[in-house]
Amino acid sequence: MNHAIEIPAFLSHLKTYGGYPVPFTQLWTDSVPDFRAVDPERVSQCVNEKLCAICGVTLGEFCYFIGSDLSKENHLFTDPPMHEQCADFASKICPFVSGNREYSSRRIDEKVIRVEEMASPVRPKQMYILRTRTKKVGFVRVNDSTFIQAWIWSRVVEIKSTNT
Repeated sequence: MNHAIEIPAFLSHLKTYGGYPVPFTQLWTDSVPDFRAVDPERVSQCVNEKLCAICGVTLGEFCYFIGSDLSKENHLFTDPPMHEQCADFASKICPFVSGNREYSSRRIDEKVIRVEEMASPVRPKQMYILRTRTKKVGFVRVNDSTFIQAWIWSRVVEIKSTNT
């Protein structure tokens, strides 16, 4: 099902698939993006070089994460930070974040994709766009997993689900 959307100018440099811009960190398998998975090399590049997970362009003083109550509380993420306009766009277009639907039930090839136990395939009841300082974002190890840790929130905006 192809729903043509208007791709904003700030994302016009991205590849598209099914009428949607493909985020910079998206994992591609057999020339097809898997919107449920991120490319670990691109994730590292974003965190280390302070790039936006959506557009791949350098972040400014502040960056934005999308997360649940748990993420808001523990400051841990599997996806890198974004520009405000990229996070806002993702919160409206991404079916999972916007609440339009859950993740696909297609089988995940675990030889290619590492499933993170803390990342749920079910959308949390509430999600947020969370702002913090870009220079304070980095990797942290928790048990046997590596996460992206954010600093203190300077702004928290509730994402209104479109499927309530």
